[in-house]
Order: sequence, then structure tokens, then C-alpha cells
Amino acid sequence: MKRIQLFTTIMVCSTILLLSTSLLWAASQEVAFVLKVNGDARIKKESANWATVTKGMRLHNKDIIKTGTSGLVALVFLDDKTMMKIRSDSEVQIRAEKGEKGVHKRILMEVGEMWSRVIPGKGTFRLETPSGVAAVKGTEFYGIADADGNTTIIGIEGLIEFFNDLGKILVVKGTTGQVSKNGIPQLFDSADFEDWAQEDEINELDIEFENNQGSKKHLKLKYKMK
Repeated sequence: MKRIQLFTTIMVCSTILLLSTSLLWAASQEVAFVLKVNGDARIKKESANWATVTKGMRLHNKDIIKTGTSGLVALVFLDDKTMMKIRSDSEVQIRAEKGEKGVHKRILMEVGEMWSRVIPGKGTFRLETPSGVAAVKGTEFYGIADADGNTTIIGIEGLIEFFNDLGKILVVKGTTGQVSKNGIPQLFDSADFEDWAQEDEINELDIEFENNQGSKKHLKLKYKMK
């Protein structure tokens, strides 16, 4: 009987520890790092006023980034080196939740343009707009949400599942998915588009960050940045 009670106590304590760790991670864990900032770009963290985005800034769950007319923000996620760029006149919120198979990333974009190269195999990556959701399987793509609620997904590499309550399509290299607010997703061959996130300059970066246990970790990566 004592062994059963001891086992139950251990299981309860372990569950509490896991829940506490998960909540701590969601509230305070650094999830991304700002690689580059151009022009007007602001950030709003929980219980804080808008502030200027700066190169090297650490981003956390629920941070909101807003870019002005000439603004651009490039960032990298620390768990898997997935890269993302936020173009001018955009507003996005970064949501990141830790799961058994990695960090699940949700990019909430009311309006604007973004680009991402998603590294497959760790966690998930979703772009959510007022008219649809793009679930990325490991790929490079553009996402555009205009002021009327229309969304465009342009496939550069890989596979994107693009859907809403009315339907689902698969966007691959050379195709474009489009949906209007309250409309059915449609698939088209990609016409000419502005490849504004094209990269050319190679950089090396060593990022130091701290985990939940207070241990300092280093993330080393090479990346290209226009």
C-alpha cells in the first residue's frame, strides 16, 4: 500500500512539475531573435507600451510586431532556426507553445506581408489570417493578408496546407492559394510576383540565451540576409 501511495505521489508531483515548466516556458521563454531591422518597426509585449524593435532583441510568446511604411523585421526562431521576415505595413503576433515534438508556432497576421523558410521535423508552423490558415510542412513561402480580409499564399518550396471552414487546398512550388473573407480557398498557377525576401549576404551569428534552469546555451548559425 505504501509503495502504491508513493508511486501516486511521484506521479502527481511529476505532473505538477511538467505543468509548471510548461506554463513557465509559455510565459517567459525566449522564442526568437531579431536579426535585422529596417525603418519603422515597433513591438508590444504583454503589460507594456509600444517600443522600438532593435537588432538583437529577444522575442517571447505573444509579442506583437508592427511595421510602418518603410519597415522590415527579420527574425530567427531559436528552437529550429526557422527564419521569418515581416514586411512594411504589417502587424503580426507570435504565439509559441512547447509540445512533445517541439515548439508549435502560430503567426497571427491581421494585415500585412510575411516570408518564412520553415525547418521541417521540429514542432509546427501556422500562419493564421482573418480568412484562412496556412499549415506549413517545411517549406519556403510568402503570406499576404490585405485590409479587406483576403489572403494569398505563394509556394516557393515544399508544401502548405491552406484551409478555412469552407475548404482546403495544397499549395506547392509554383502555385498560389487565395481566399477571400468567408470564401472557399482557390488554387492557381503562380504568376510573376515580387520576391522581396530574396537573400544574398551570408552572415554568421552566435546567439546566447538562457533556458528554464538558468543554464546558458548558444545557437550558432549561418544565414543569408538581403
